[in-house]
Amino acid sequence: MATRWTSLHETSKVKITKELLQKIIKEEILKEATEGEMQFAPFEEARQAYLQEPNDDTKHELGLMIQKLVEPLMNEMGLFWEAESYYNVGDLVFNNRQVEVTIDPKGETGGYDVNVSAQVSAMDTDPAFEPMNITLPSMKGVVQFINDKVFRSTGMVGEPEAQTELPLENKMRVTKSQLQEIIREAIDEEMGGGMPSKAEIEEVLDDVLQNIRKNALSDDIAKQGARAEVLLSMLMGDRYAAEMYKDMFGERGLKGYMEDRYGD
Repeated sequence: MATRWTSLHETSKVKITKELLQKIIKEEILKEATEGEMQFAPFEEARQAYLQEPNDDTKHELGLMIQKLVEPLMNEMGLFWEAESYYNVGDLVFNNRQVEVTIDPKGETGGYDVNVSAQVSAMDTDPAFEPMNITLPSMKGVVQFINDKVFRSTGMVGEPEAQTELPLENKMRVTKSQLQEIIREAIDEEMGGGMPSKAEIEEVLDDVLQNIRKNALSDDIAKQGARAEVLLSMLMGDRYAAEMYKDMFGERGLKGYMEDRYGD
């Protein structure tokens, strides 16, 4: 990662712009498959087995993967699977009253040949609709294409809902913890590995607060230093932190302290 960072940012001052951060995150995320892509791995394996040995058994196994992984996502978009077409012809057909999507898993170039056409009954309501034909390398990509281009929806199809989305150029997702880690690594490398550890920061901060408390010019400042020491001990997981907190802030705790200091 050091080489990558140096090539993007060769100044001695840490300055993370929006564009630079996007590049860093994009490179990091592209190194790993998304959870949704990993979930589609069994589908791709079943498809390869079917392509290599197209028989009833491999076709059945691929059909099970369609039911498990593809059909639920298509249903969410309002499309329904015509299973007969698959078992009779080998094509995956999903449709509703407006559109029909036909997917050939045996695409001539090794991918999935996708055709999107309007149902005859829908031509009156949208005469400007133009058929779409495209070849995509993965079924996950096919489902995403239908979501984006046919229904003009946003977001990543088949990804966990709890995963936080960062609006990047390819709708990649990155969690808050991943973003923090990327930034932390980038800054650490830019400083030549000189970033102090959490334990070192806590140790020095504890020393600073003790110094403030012991050498304060007024009781009020000394008390503030003592309060800060107690709060730091809680962050550090001190075994006596709860007892010290109760002694320092009483039953009303931090809320009571803030109310007394600044009013309701």
